[in-house]
Amino acid sequence: MRIRFGPWIGLLALLCGVAARAQDPDIVTHDPSTVLNEAGTYWYFATGNGIQVVSSPDRKRWTPQKPIFEKGTWPNWIDSTVRGFKGHFWAPDCIRMNGRYFLYYSCSTFGSPVSAIGVATSPTLNPQSPDYRWTDQGMVVSSKVRTDINAIDPSLLRDTDGRVYLAYGSFHGGLGAAEIDTLTGKLKAGATIKTVAGGRQSDWEAAALIREGNYYYLFANNGLCCKGLNSTYYIVVGRSTSPLGPFVDQSGRDLTAGGGTLVLRTDGRYIGPGHVGLLRDGNRQLVSIHFYDADDKGKARLAFRQLTFRNGWPVLAPE
Repeated sequence: MRIRFGPWIGLLALLCGVAARAQDPDIVTHDPSTVLNEAGTYWYFATGNGIQVVSSPDRKRWTPQKPIFEKGTWPNWIDSTVRGFKGHFWAPDCIRMNGRYFLYYSCSTFGSPVSAIGVATSPTLNPQSPDYRWTDQGMVVSSKVRTDINAIDPSLLRDTDGRVYLAYGSFHGGLGAAEIDTLTGKLKAGATIKTVAGGRQSDWEAAALIREGNYYYLFANNGLCCKGLNSTYYIVVGRSTSPLGPFVDQSGRDLTAGGGTLVLRTDGRYIGPGHVGLLRDGNRQLVSIHFYDADDKGKARLAFRQLTFRNGWPVLAPE
């Protein structure tokens, strides 16, 4: 299917406060993707009808763009895979591979294990470019029952050797990870999906893989999202010497056995922070998150934290 469109804390941080640069107060953002920089313009994608698209020249002033899929349209394969889907896509992520941007997106209905992750590609993120064109490539993974790894919340990691890995999942069967074919954007032939965190219906979702030195860090959310001021989301992490795990926390406990070192939790106006994405911006490593704003009726907003490491473990400090 081809679619064309014209012009979507560490403890130290808690002690020091959580003031951060947030986005335009008119933009509500939930589950932001990794923030990308193309030719000096920042872009991210987020949960919304047709997939929310937002851009900025400086990470201070953000402007909403037209969604990826126009109102009432989406790839045909979704209808037979996720019954009852109505065009509200969840938790996308985007990565550039082999001269194209690959945009991964989630299709599901709330509370259901019947879900799928699909992928679309475009040569550019800029709607003003004559080359701008999102072409859907179809389904990447799916889930059907509660023992499956729920096929939502995709996150992509490009390793130092050029290999790319997908991490995903929510509650149900836990979080999974597998290698991606960088030409097709689909699972690599023969790839096995490994369970890397959670399971047994426990509250794990919003996986994000990051490599630093010899370690791979798996960030994820525990608690509950999507409840505004009543959200209980908080971010935990584990690490491994392999992108496919096993991941353990600072005490050595496996993330599939209830482990997870606290990284960031509710503080002040920042309620239920979650959904980590890494932006390497010059010499800085910045983590994007969303939070529910206690100063604005619990609306979901974008914010950034500076990522550093202490004794081999991540700290998210105010930018």
